[in-house]
Amino acid sequence: MKELSREEKLAAAQSRMKELATKFLDRSVNDVASMRGALSKLAQGQLESVVDLRQLAHRMVGTGATLGLENIAQRAHDIESIADGCAPQTLPDENTRGRFASALDALEAELQRARGA
Repeated sequence: MKELSREEKLAAAQSRMKELATKFLDRSVNDVASMRGALSKLAQGQLESVVDLRQLAHRMVGTGATLGLENIAQRAHDIESIADGCAPQTLPDENTRGRFASALDALEAELQRARGA
């Protein structure tokens, strides 16, 4: 079997990263929908939804940064930070839920830009 040249290895790595980024963006669209569902549940008094928001955002932060999608990672970090600022075992107030909603809007807009929509 022929050994790949440096350029061929680089092209293969770039192709793989592009594939991973596309999968991440597709999954992230679904994750934003899940986050919106969690935000709706918060409005209904389901406290555990803060954890759901934080976990989904945290995963996006790490994967987005790894794939070089820094703007998405930053928007997701904003959501994670809001969740981290919520008092334990306390339902976030209307203002905090509004901050979550605004941060989700910003994340969704960034995802659309990244996907070329």
